[in-house]
Amino acid sequence: MSAQEIAEKRQATLKMSKVGLDALIKQKPELQKEIEAAPGYAVFSTTNINVVLLVVARGEGVLFEKRRPEPIFMQAMKTGEGIGAGYQDQYQVIIFKNTDAIDQFLLTSIDGQRGGIDVDANFSAGSGGTIRSFNPNITIYTVGLSGYDLQANYGGTLYLVDQQLNDAKTLNSLPAKKN
Repeated sequence: MSAQEIAEKRQATLKMSKVGLDALIKQKPELQKEIEAAPGYAVFSTTNINVVLLVVARGEGVLFEKRRPEPIFMQAMKTGEGIGAGYQDQYQVIIFKNTDAIDQFLLTSIDGQRGGIDVDANFSAGSGGTIRSFNPNITIYTVGLSGYDLQANYGGTLYLVDQQLNDAKTLNSLPAKKN
């Protein structure tokens, strides 16, 4: 990608995150205070596909953290299994309850890629709801954009730091991997 394409993609992702966060707060105004008090949150735009016993999703997003001046651009990929049918474009808003949860989210390294893994369970009918993470220090909310999903599944989501959209300063500010 050229420097201009990277700048445009960053701006589009930031705009998406604002729209997604505003949509969640419109649906659940009581979350405004929780988000403001949280040490950080992330917003992703994902496409979910549920076919009989398989669920897959892919998307992109951005993590905002009070300790860092720059947002961290990320990608999301999910796979899981369970009963379901449907296709849906949605926003995912992840609220971190403490900085350790953020650090854990950013520490996983897969083939040199930095990011996090979350294991979750989901039961939903329609276009929004809450995904139950097995990490008690994060909460994931969904807001449907289009499509309809009927699902009862569990799976894992891989969140990778986008090496192309983040500048070197941001990449260097990520937590150091613990040995």
